[in-house]
Amino acid sequence: MKHVLSILLILTLSISGFAQKKPVAKKKAQPKTAVSKKEVVVEEVKPEKIKPDTLQVQKGKKYVFLVDVSEYSGQSDVAYVDSNEENSEKAELQRNFPKENLEIINIKKYTYILFENKQTLDITGDGKSFQALAYWGGKMDDKVQVKEGTKMATEFVGEQIRSKKESSYVVNTKKYKKEVASLQNKNKITSKSRETLKALLNGYALPFADIRSEEMALYQQGTAKLKTIDSYIIKNKGARTPLKSIAFDNDGLPTSVSFYDREGKSKGKKEFVYKDGMLSKIMKDDQEVSSVNYDDNKIVITENVGDANQTTIFWLENGKLLRKSYTLMADDKFSYMNNFVEEKFENNCVVYYINNVVWTRDCSGASNVYPFVHTYTSFQNKEVLQFRKSKIEKKDDRTYEKFYSTAERAEQNDFYKPWGTIHFDEMNLVDMLKFTKDNNEQTIKIDYTCYE
Repeated sequence: MKHVLSILLILTLSISGFAQKKPVAKKKAQPKTAVSKKEVVVEEVKPEKIKPDTLQVQKGKKYVFLVDVSEYSGQSDVAYVDSNEENSEKAELQRNFPKENLEIINIKKYTYILFENKQTLDITGDGKSFQALAYWGGKMDDKVQVKEGTKMATEFVGEQIRSKKESSYVVNTKKYKKEVASLQNKNKITSKSRETLKALLNGYALPFADIRSEEMALYQQGTAKLKTIDSYIIKNKGARTPLKSIAFDNDGLPTSVSFYDREGKSKGKKEFVYKDGMLSKIMKDDQEVSSVNYDDNKIVITENVGDANQTTIFWLENGKLLRKSYTLMADDKFSYMNNFVEEKFENNCVVYYINNVVWTRDCSGASNVYPFVHTYTSFQNKEVLQFRKSKIEKKDDRTYEKFYSTAERAEQNDFYKPWGTIHFDEMNLVDMLKFTKDNNEQTIKIDYTCYE
C-alpha cells in the first residue's frame, strides 16, 4: 500500500509514500517450543519489533540519502560513503560532482532522520519497504527534497543544485544507440563474412549445452558430412533422456536445433534460414526472433528480448570467435538497465567485460597441443571470485582425459583430480563423455547420421 506524505506544523517528509514491495518470500516466525516429561507445550512467540535508528543531521553540508530499505534488509546498518560496499549511484555522484563535497549516506535500515532545522524523514514501519532519493542543501531554510526510486541520482541532485549532469548510463545509451544504428541494415558479404559465419554455426552445432570453452576444439575435429546429431544422457538401466537434436542440410549447414529439459521434454526449437548460403534469420516456434546482417568480417544479429532490443556483433580474431553486445531498453527511462558486453583478446586470453568492467578471463595454450591447460577466473569488485584450472591429456587417438586442479588461486600449487573421459568414434567425432558430477558417474552419448 502506498502512503501519503503529510505536512505537520513542523515540516515532516515521509517517503513511505514511495514504498514498493520487493519480490522476496516473507519468512514465517517459528513457534517457540517448551518440552516437559509429560507433554509438549507449544507457545507462539510474536516476532520482535525492529527498533529504528535515529540519525541527526547537522547543517553546513550538502547531504544525499540513497534509501533502499525493506523488512528483510532492516537489520543492517546505516552505511556511509566510505563503506566498502559497492554502490553505483554513489560512484556516479562522486564522479559527476567532485567539487560539491557531498555527504552521501546509504540508508538500509529503518531510520528516523532529524535535521537541524527541525525537518524529518520518517523511514520506519515494520513490514514496509522504502526506495527513494533525498537531498538537503545544509542550510536552515533549505527544504528536504525527496524523489521516488533509487536510480538517476545524478539527475536528481543536479536539479537541486542547478547543474545539468547526466548519469553515465544515460550518456552511454546515446552512444550505444549511435553505434547500433551504424551497424544495422548493412549487408556487405565477403569471404571474411563466410569464415566468421562458419565459426558461429559451429557454436550452434555443438552436440549439447554446457560444453566449456576448453573442450570446444574437441567437438569440431570431424570432417564427416553430417545429417543429424542427437545427444542423450544415459540414466539407470540404459534409459536415454534427450539433451539436444541438430539437423543439417546437404551443404553441412545447421537447419534446426531442438532443446530438451532434464526430463527429456521439448523446451524449444530454433530454425535457421539461409539465403545464398548465408544465414539470414533465426526462427523460434515459427516466429522470427533474430535478423542477420553482414559487414565484411562482422556478423550483426538483432533480436527483441522482451522490453529491450539486443544487437550482437561477432568477428574472428586470432582464431577466436569474439562478440560484443548491446542490450537497450525500449523505454529510455529504464536506461540504467542497459548493458554493454564485450570480449577482447588480451595476452592469449579472452577477457569478458560487462559495462567496461572485467567479469571473466579465459586463458589457454595452443590448440591441439597436449596436455592442453586452461584457466578460468571470474571477478567481483575487482577481486577474484572464482579460479578454476583444468587440463586435457591425450591418452590415444580416440581417448582424451580431463582433470581439474584443486588450486583456488593462480599462485597455488596444482593437484589434479580426474573429471572425466572423452571418447571418439571412427569418424573422429566425440562419441561418448563419461564424467563425475555431484559424486555421481554420468554418461552422455552422442549419435550421428551422415549424408551418403
